[in-house]
Amino acid sequence: MNRFFKAILIGTAAGILDAIPMVFMGTSWQTSLSAFMHWVAMGIVITYARLPLPGWLSGLILSVLTGIPLAILATETDPTAFVPILTSSVILGGLLGLIAEKLIINQPDF
Repeated sequence: MNRFFKAILIGTAAGILDAIPMVFMGTSWQTSLSAFMHWVAMGIVITYARLPLPGWLSGLILSVLTGIPLAILATETDPTAFVPILTSSVILGGLLGLIAEKLIINQPDF
């Protein structure tokens, strides 16, 4: 399995983890799909972007930087959404960075 496919898989897993609570809270399907697609893309970005930092911190920084505009947009319809969006960015971004470093980046390509 190549690096790109693995990056999509870990991003998909993060997207599912983020979108499931949103569906149960009754958010619109557009918002849930947007969050899901954001994490699929972040799986790729975090895997390929190499900051001179540990993987978990690199993932955390990249996900927070991309999560801030989403959080600002979400406050238009729900002013209380800012903190949960940034919290999920911190947690999922750190996990994606850690997983990408351990399972993708530090593994030999076949």
